[in-house]
Amino acid sequence: MIRSALVMTAVFLLLHLLGGRHYVGVLSGTLEGGRSGLVFGLFYALSWFSAVLLVPVLLLAGLAKAALRQRHEVGRMKSPEGGVVPR
Repeated sequence: MIRSALVMTAVFLLLHLLGGRHYVGVLSGTLEGGRSGLVFGLFYALSWFSAVLLVPVLLLAGLAKAALRQRHEVGRMKSPEGGVVPR
């Protein structure tokens, strides 16, 4: 989950650095740059929406999963006598 969030953020940053914000006017009906500008603007808009809506959710879910996994592993540590140490 965290890896997916980082990939989405990286894609958004790459498109932003390449000037995708300039072509996002396609959402308001202004076409600039022809068909390639249309595609570039749509990809930028989709990556922006994913960065704003999906990335925070995926990061929180990934961090919660990692915290629960770590707590589960700590709870299953063995005692010196061979039994399981209670939490």
